[in-house]
Amino acid sequence: MLLPAGVTLVDPDPDATAARDVELLAEWQDGNAAVVGWSSAGWAALELAARHPGDVERLVLVATPRPEEDVDWLDDVAAKTLLLYGSADPETGSSHARWWQRRLANARVEMSPGGGHDLLAPLWPRILSFVAPGAARRG
Repeated sequence: MLLPAGVTLVDPDPDATAARDVELLAEWQDGNAAVVGWSSAGWAALELAARHPGDVERLVLVATPRPEEDVDWLDDVAAKTLLLYGSADPETGSSHARWWQRRLANARVEMSPGGGHDLLAPLWPRILSFVAPGAARRG
């Protein structure tokens, strides 16, 4: 799983990550199956998914702000996408989540009740279950 530039490559829960047999990467390698982007780093994740539609099978955007202008390459994003937003996020919230859901073909929204902007660590188990759904949890 790739965490693009802008997301500190510190595993929020190394045990949970290992249990799902997920490896975190800081830069693109052919064959990546999942990309996760938090906040403005979600844009880097989206761009990778658009450039590598055959490789990126799953995409997670966490509290990613919508663009200020239309972006024509969003149609190139083919990945199954999970949009995670906090209902109490003053920066993004449900309006941004709905915007992305309308524009990404394979997107679903999950709102974190009372959640703010920094959801990467609190929702890490959910992110892992989405990016590695068939991986058996060990331990």
